[in-house]
Amino acid sequence: MTSSRPSILALTRSGPLRLFDTVELLRMPPPHWLVHGILPAGGLVGLYGQPGAGKTFLAIDLAMCVASGHPWHGHEVLSGFVLYVSAEGGTGIGKRAQAWLSTLGVDPHELNMAWLTESIPVSSTSEDMDVLFRRLNDEIEQHPTLVIIDTLARCFDGNENLQEDMGRFIAGVDRLRREFTATVIVVHHTRLDAERERGSTAFRGAADTMLSIARKRGDSRILSCNKQKDAEEFADLSFELKVVPVTMRGVEDTSCVIADAKKSRESLLISLIQQSQEPISFSDLLALTTAAHMSPATMKRGLRELRENHQIVKQNGRYQLRAEYLGSWAGS
Repeated sequence: MTSSRPSILALTRSGPLRLFDTVELLRMPPPHWLVHGILPAGGLVGLYGQPGAGKTFLAIDLAMCVASGHPWHGHEVLSGFVLYVSAEGGTGIGKRAQAWLSTLGVDPHELNMAWLTESIPVSSTSEDMDVLFRRLNDEIEQHPTLVIIDTLARCFDGNENLQEDMGRFIAGVDRLRREFTATVIVVHHTRLDAERERGSTAFRGAADTMLSIARKRGDSRILSCNKQKDAEEFADLSFELKVVPVTMRGVEDTSCVIADAKKSRESLLISLIQQSQEPISFSDLLALTTAAHMSPATMKRGLRELRENHQIVKQNGRYQLRAEYLGSWAGS
């Protein structure tokens, strides 16, 4: 039986539990990205790893790229206001933020971002979340595009292993997503076997994207995607925690930033080889890279990659830039 209803009309009006016909469904815009190919806009993202894997450094890197509009390691971002819930303490987080700003040359006044340096119970009935919503609505001109909860354990009220308790946490995250149409990243720990995130599988079931970061050889880190609900899982990405100097209130210190492993290796090695002004021996180069906090294994891998890419040559046990590459490097 053919419907007499005009096809140009919506099946039902806008509002709760709206019904769409198939034509309307097919006209809906495709899912879009907060970080292209990595983070879906408006999604729930789990980021998990063992202690020392670099979860918070990676979360800060993502957050500050979105807050500044800076591309995230070659991936375009949808810039917007970011709320970072640093529930594991605010003292160290400032040093990590300063390291990122110094490395990328970004003025902190240009960063569209707010930091909450205390824990907050995340649930559908949390009074603290009511307070947070009021403060954001009354005191902040923009609603967050990205919210990061670091970590689940510090913002969880109950037993992570119980599906009912995890369900309440997920409902709280959904409040954030609905209220602000925001992507929410939840930083989480792994189980003892380090194979998967800790707690009830209800969290993974609710997530749009699941990311794991793992420490590999030396200072290298591997970011893997093992769930991407509405797109293909991206290939593993290789990073390293790069030690950088920071100055906080006149005190010199160091922290780390997430850096593209291959580019960082190549840049340091090329710079050191060029600065020597003559072919440099392996032992001299090893001393220089060790002083720059590069492990011997990482240095060897970098030298191999540069030789395979025909950027350096090895003659009589010494390394030098190729003549044709020297000009392009000096002029860059």
